[in-house]
Amino acid sequence: MYCIQILKGGEEKRDRVLDYLRERIEKEGRFTAELHKARDGKLPSIHVSPVRLVKPKVYNGQHPGGNPTNPFYNPPKRKSRHLEWNDWVRFHSLVNRVLNRFRTHANVWTEPPYIQGKMWVRKGLQVRQRYDGWNPGDDSQFVKPQPVSIL
Repeated sequence: MYCIQILKGGEEKRDRVLDYLRERIEKEGRFTAELHKARDGKLPSIHVSPVRLVKPKVYNGQHPGGNPTNPFYNPPKRKSRHLEWNDWVRFHSLVNRVLNRFRTHANVWTEPPYIQGKMWVRKGLQVRQRYDGWNPGDDSQFVKPQPVSIL
């Protein structure tokens, strides 16, 4: 599951973010996903599932473009709409850009089956900038927001 939990702004903020995220996903044209209004505890949230690619691509586990290890073995090329590593990073970036546009305080995480617990994408206003393998995300991987100055 992919969860966007709105920390400040309530349901009104969630609904604005939800509408704009749907618009951006459609406009970018790379991903498809179902977005649902939800509540996590007392906080308004958006649940996103399943995230898929619009166009299938050659897929060999986490190795885009096929298996280069044996040039003499040429199995049929399997195509899939499932996201690989770089696709996930790009989707996380899309979600964070939408949240930044509305200056949204939100916790964003996903719960991939390959790790235990949450893999953090955003904490409050802190955007995750580095993805060093399938780890949950420590503080060194997040960028603290820069103060906005008004001239």
